[in-house]
Amino acid sequence: MIARLFVQLVLASTLFQFFPADVGELERRAASDAPERRTFDVLSSGRTLSRLPASADRALSPTKIVTASMGVVTSAESAIVMDRRSREVLYEKNIQVPRAIGSITKLMTAYVFLQGRPDVNAPATITAADVRLGAALHVSVGETVTVKNLLEASLVGSDNTATMAIARLSGLSLGDFVARMNEEAAFMGMQETTFADPTGLSSDNVSVVTDLARMFDVVLENETIRDITQRSSVTMTGSSGRTYTIESTDELLTSFVNQAPYKIVGGKTGFLPEAGYTLGSIFSREGEGDVIVVVLGSESKEGRFQDVKSLAVWAYQTFTWSSL
Repeated sequence: MIARLFVQLVLASTLFQFFPADVGELERRAASDAPERRTFDVLSSGRTLSRLPASADRALSPTKIVTASMGVVTSAESAIVMDRRSREVLYEKNIQVPRAIGSITKLMTAYVFLQGRPDVNAPATITAADVRLGAALHVSVGETVTVKNLLEASLVGSDNTATMAIARLSGLSLGDFVARMNEEAAFMGMQETTFADPTGLSSDNVSVVTDLARMFDVVLENETIRDITQRSSVTMTGSSGRTYTIESTDELLTSFVNQAPYKIVGGKTGFLPEAGYTLGSIFSREGEGDVIVVVLGSESKEGRFQDVKSLAVWAYQTFTWSSL
């Protein structure tokens, strides 16, 4: 009798190891026609995808031919050199340290605006509400030029007022426009980037150089932006008959790194007291691949140009590209 009771106890104990104590919960799930719901975070999935390897492109990475060279000394707080085709990082300095980015922001502003497929030849007038201090006002309030002229003033002259006019002409509220900027950043896989205003005047426009390299790669695929950012100066005539000539803030466009065999595919400068001097550029060289160079927090205006120029030249002297 005792032996029989012992066997039953052992058997009962074994069964409890196979079935949950909350049998009612088990029955509820079994009776439900709907499968268990699982949330799907679009941004998280995008971030996962953005970290996937470049697969076949990996074989097309540049080969380091000066193996002892580790890079050049820069004044920038953060810097990156990336091979555009394979996305391989050729040089890095504090690449995951977030910093304010200044007027590099204007590239994303132009990109978001152009995503709406506006008529760039349409007339556009600067209003008093567009005016923002912190940079030269290249086109007078009340003057009518073309939409493309405003893009040129924004990207070539880094004009904050023209940039605000572009955001207004998008038809979105300022808040919605900035939200679109952040949505595009997330779509590009810019995991550590936040935009707070379209001009870059806000120190809350923050990113890391790895994210910005992604942005330069995507944004400079846009033909309008690429063409404008290659210009060392632009000239436009307003409805008043006045002619405006705007010089580029990117002094590298008139340097040797924009002369054969080198070419600047496009770029953008920036500055804020909180950001220091910033600059991002994409370079090409005859017979070689494109490289993306971004620096944040350079110590001076001249320093940022020297940093980017030195890093670009170093990359082409240190690596070679094949199977182009």
